Amino acid sequence: MSDCRYCEQTFNEETALRKHLYEAHERDELSRIDRKRVEQYIDEHSVDESSNDADTDGSQSIQREQRTVNTSDGTYPADAWELSDVEALSTDEIVAKLEDHGIETNETAFRNRAEDLDSATTLSEQWEAEYEVDATGYDQDFIWMAAQELWERWIPEVPNKERIYDFVQEGRDLREKGNRAGACNQWLTAWEYILAVIPDESTTIEEADRTLPTFLSLEAFIRSLDSDLATVAEGNPAYHEHRLEFCREVCDQFPDADDEFLLDFRHFVADSLAELGRTADSRAELEALIEEYPEDPYAYKKLADSYWLDEPDELSMEELERTAELYRAALDVEGPLEGASMVADCLEDVENRLTDARASDERGGEKP
Repeated sequence: MSDCRYCEQTFNEETALRKHLYEAHERDELSRIDRKRVEQYIDEHSVDESSNDADTDGSQSIQREQRTVNTSDGTYPADAWELSDVEALSTDEIVAKLEDHGIETNETAFRNRAEDLDSATTLSEQWEAEYEVDATGYDQDFIWMAAQELWERWIPEVPNKERIYDFVQEGRDLREKGNRAGACNQWLTAWEYILAVIPDESTTIEEADRTLPTFLSLEAFIRSLDSDLATVAEGNPAYHEHRLEFCREVCDQFPDADDEFLLDFRHFVADSLAELGRTADSRAELEALIEEYPEDPYAYKKLADSYWLDEPDELSMEELERTAELYRAALDVEGPLEGASMVADCLEDVENRLTDARASDERGGEKP
């Protein structure tokens, strides 16, 4: 269940709350966390923020990128905190302002409190529940932001959920600038944080997704990162190793994911092994796929290709027979097979080679 803090409505699903915030409330009344919920709704539905009826002058679209506040007197209004404002404060200033709101903390107390937590937001909620907090409006955002900033300063070695957003966004910025390798590096760090904060018992993507910040769609993130790793690896082979490790971790973490998803990532493991020149390992992975997913035509095709297309002149009679068997199986499996005509052509070539090889054996002789 999810509650709207602005009109006290309750929603069964987080997605319904995000839609409600987008449609019913103006951005300048939302907290930073709820603005992120609106941003995710906009991204998920590919809508222009200015299309919101509440945003007739387009001001919300501007505020999404940058909140403009009057700081001419050198102070930060209580209803306009941004994370950059908190980052600009010294640690003593952050602690003092927390004290102004009734919250007492220091590095040791903070570290002890965070020991069993994985979220700065959760820590800030504990503060608000424990102390008589005097904070309204955007000053509530200050408390959450202060928790995140102190976490970064005092215990940066401990992963938290909020940092995932930073790494994902930094990756997006790098990708937009054309630095796809740098983007992958940031997203792989985000992935490390995801693994660190999701419960060990999360064996499906859906289970893990429910424990992560709402801005992130986990399956979309995973698939996008794999795609970018594959693209970067075309120019930098070292990223085949990164992709291999990533895809294996995905399969290990989510063994109960949908078959279609697992099948895709098992194929990506086999592809990466092949690109790294680890042919025997790639073939073993494909053999395992054939055993576990006998209705998948692509495992048969890829395994046959690994013999026929890579080293056709070096194949033994047994390997030729196995290659032909695999191509036949790929064609016999029900369902669409992209490139079926090419598979049929390859099968014909292998069978011709087999005919020549058998004829050569009968003559006592020559290798085909």
